[in-house]
Amino acid sequence: MGEIDISQTMLLSADDICNRLSVSRSTFERWRRIKPDAQSPFSLGGFQNRVLSDLRTPTDVENEAVGLTPFPEPAMNVGGSPRWDVKDVNAWLEENKDKRSRRGFRT
Repeated sequence: MGEIDISQTMLLSADDICNRLSVSRSTFERWRRIKPDAQSPFSLGGFQNRVLSDLRTPTDVENEAVGLTPFPEPAMNVGGSPRWDVKDVNAWLEENKDKRSRRGFRT
């Protein structure tokens, strides 16, 4: 992001984003951990998927959002707390509105 002009830029905290989108903090943090090159460990179907779901590790759970674009990095930190430009968040929502993930983002 370029220069920040507080008369033109609306900055959101993590809590602001969670409240506006009606999602839990854990869902928001899961979105933030999405890797751009993640591949689902659960691309199998049927019986294999059922068996593997019992063997999931925390890393597997994080990668369940495969297919979503990574959440934007904060525009800046204010007093040690990250802040996102509302334009970046809106662009991320627009880009992901038709994508499906296993958890945390529904269309």
